[in-house]
Amino acid sequence: MLGSTVVLSGCGALDLGSQRKAERPGDDPPAQTREQSPSEEPLQPENDPLAGDGPLFAHFKRVRAADPCELVPHSMVKKYGPEQLTVRGTGITECQYLTGYSDAAKSVYSFKIDLHAHFEQKDAEDAEQEELDGRTIYREEYSTDSASHRSCHYKVPYEGVEGSALALDLLKTPPRGKESQEWPQRCAAAKQYLGAVMDKILKLPPRKGRAAGIMGKDPCARKDDLLAAIGGSYKLVDVRYSGPYSCDLELANKAKNQKLTLSSGLAFHERQTGGESTAEVRNRRLTMNGLYVLNSRSDYKVSKSCQNSVELRRATNSRKNDAHYVTVGLSSGKLELKDADAGFEAPPVSCTLVIKLTRIVLDGVRSSS
Repeated sequence: MLGSTVVLSGCGALDLGSQRKAERPGDDPPAQTREQSPSEEPLQPENDPLAGDGPLFAHFKRVRAADPCELVPHSMVKKYGPEQLTVRGTGITECQYLTGYSDAAKSVYSFKIDLHAHFEQKDAEDAEQEELDGRTIYREEYSTDSASHRSCHYKVPYEGVEGSALALDLLKTPPRGKESQEWPQRCAAAKQYLGAVMDKILKLPPRKGRAAGIMGKDPCARKDDLLAAIGGSYKLVDVRYSGPYSCDLELANKAKNQKLTLSSGLAFHERQTGGESTAEVRNRRLTMNGLYVLNSRSDYKVSKSCQNSVELRRATNSRKNDAHYVTVGLSSGKLELKDADAGFEAPPVSCTLVIKLTRIVLDGVRSSS
């Protein structure tokens, strides 16, 4: 995903190879000088449900293969008015369907489904449990939701998949200039809609046509190529998928007590803009083979990073905010930070290497189109 620190401060061609030549994470030393230490053997991955071979891995693959906008029951929502707009959410797994009348005196209704919303047992304890067609569903109330009197939110866990649920958010927007009124039927309407789509969506049927751009793509599909580019001085510790379109490769150099995190993510966004750089974070607007890129470098004491966010496809229009973005970043830190390490400063990260990693991920997205 795009980091919130990414801002703009100028344009140029993507050539960040002018850093100092000191040893940097990911810069593999020559074979004849590299230390071969038993302590550099890979660490044992934790038993993590988000790991690359964890229970969510296969589920995320099925989520990527489905298209949420193909699962909207158009005929059912006609009673709320004609279709106004269909918008894909930032996380790619979402589809928002706006229906109503263009007349400013009429209300507009938003039905948004998400094929993957994080949901665990502790979330169920804070939600209202209900039944729908023999299935347990959960209604959530958000304390920060100022529109709770005219909205309703449900989640339906996937059977046998801990940590993921189908989500539905229904919202009624009042006529322009009119006071926001309570909608007593909001949850009844949400349950009716959910009942029409629930069984079909939970089966995660694959999309009908070929996936376009970043849709359906695995951000870590080129894992082996990415690891080869980083080099042998860092060993793979774990592969974590925090969502269907976001993954991290965790690497460690135990001999030097250093770690690397390679993050790769895909998302829809409007064209990103921002403000000025700071002393710790430097940002530039660049190009890579004609593609628009945001580059961000951070220089903190305990962690340093370099990240590229590439606009693979421009937005179809200003209202949809559906530009396709591929974001690749590398960050360094200490493997185990103790009180005695108060003076530790993370080694710099090679932005030249991040360019190479970015190209690998882009090639993976394009080759699977």
